[in-house]
Amino acid sequence: MLSHHAEIGLTPEQITRLIDLNAEYQASLTGIRVQFAQVTEQLEHKRGRLDNDALVARKELLDRHAELFRAEEDLFFSYGAHGHEILTDEQIARIDQIYHAEKDARLAELLPSLNNAVAPQFQFTTATA
Repeated sequence: MLSHHAEIGLTPEQITRLIDLNAEYQASLTGIRVQFAQVTEQLEHKRGRLDNDALVARKELLDRHAELFRAEEDLFFSYGAHGHEILTDEQIARIDQIYHAEKDARLAELLPSLNNAVAPQFQFTTATA
């Protein structure tokens, strides 16, 4: 969004507020991802028999893994909502247009590779919503 600030019509105050908001988001996200990585490492089966006791012992870690995944999703949408509070409806609509155009362009670049991967039985086509 910030790389398209002129096209979106962001004011200097909005830019500053969004940068500050992003810094807070990134700090929180890093904390969640570090915890996620720690739990992921603990989930790795390193030694011993993989039996029912070992699988049962993993349940708490798997639950924590799922909680952290949800926490990352919640964080994203929470900070997204805070970002929307800074923007006008028109700016949000313009950001949506830019985002979807960039995403569609990137997916279009992948289309030949994706079609090669599933050919000859299948082929990806463009669908409109």
